[in-house]
Amino acid sequence: MTAHLDVDVLGLRVRIQLGDDLDQTQRDAVRTAWSGALSEGEGAADLTVPFAVGTSFDAAMEHLTVDVTLAALEALRGRALMFHAAGVADDSGRVIAFVGPSGRGKTTLSRELGRHFGYVSDETIAADAELRVRAYRKPLSIVRDGAPKKQMSPREALLSELPDAELRLAGVVLIERDAELERSEIASIPLVEALPELVPQMSYLRDQDKPLQAIATLSDAVGGLRRLRYPDSSVVPPLLPELLQSPALASDWRPLLDSAASSGPYSADVVDDAILTDGFVVVMAGATLRVLDGIAPVIWLACARGDGFEDIVAAVVAEYGAPPEGDAATLVEHAIDELISAGVLRRR
Repeated sequence: MTAHLDVDVLGLRVRIQLGDDLDQTQRDAVRTAWSGALSEGEGAADLTVPFAVGTSFDAAMEHLTVDVTLAALEALRGRALMFHAAGVADDSGRVIAFVGPSGRGKTTLSRELGRHFGYVSDETIAADAELRVRAYRKPLSIVRDGAPKKQMSPREALLSELPDAELRLAGVVLIERDAELERSEIASIPLVEALPELVPQMSYLRDQDKPLQAIATLSDAVGGLRRLRYPDSSVVPPLLPELLQSPALASDWRPLLDSAASSGPYSADVVDDAILTDGFVVVMAGATLRVLDGIAPVIWLACARGDGFEDIVAAVVAEYGAPPEGDAATLVEHAIDELISAGVLRRR
């Protein structure tokens, strides 16, 4: 009997090692479910994921999809930007990533879009620095009442094959399904507004050298980010040409830590990355993203420059004027304490 199955996952060859407890019918079911991702030819596996039935074949099949996905994401950490997203490609290989958390309807959207465009994935879209995308044509995980998710092959779901072209990311779209809407809405979304929603839907982002700059650079490359609000997945396929042909409005931004000072009473070196966009300072410390607003951007920038406390107060007053109540120095001191408590500044 077949001892293993090799599948293509985000550019990796993953070997599903079939356990001895599977009968031939079950082995055939695994192959059928993963038929959209089968690797061609022979070759060494990049990863091996064991598969055993246990007490429930259906539950084991659902767990297998998760295990394969997590193993591939772990192997690619730091090598690509990976979005929790559904994705389809047009005939020229341009890929749109529809990003959203679990339960947002990505699999349902994949089933609808995949009947008209090449099915890339209903789970993860990974793009390298050149925007190249590697398909992950996994089984679609279909929710069933009172039972494990059904693992449905792309062919069974009547999804389209990939185009004979290199896949490249052409758009990133945050999705929101709202059954109360009368019609779909497509809108450009500023980087500062998108980041708090986008970052939680990315895998191993903190392993990027400059995570915020990586996202901002990708946003520039695809012409900006969008939000799609729609009442039902059936209305989305006709919108794909618009999403591909009309660039969104890219946000202006610049990196901040490259010019951070090495002296002064405060340091920004607790932050892994920081950008300035649309008047906001956005920082990442570990896996935590923070958008600084109010007087915080002026204070953080002054601290990162190495300014002394009096100069920081002067910078705030110059930007916003003297406070109508209270003392500017006291307000700034409290704000600095909050930034230190938030983990985006430290005292030297």
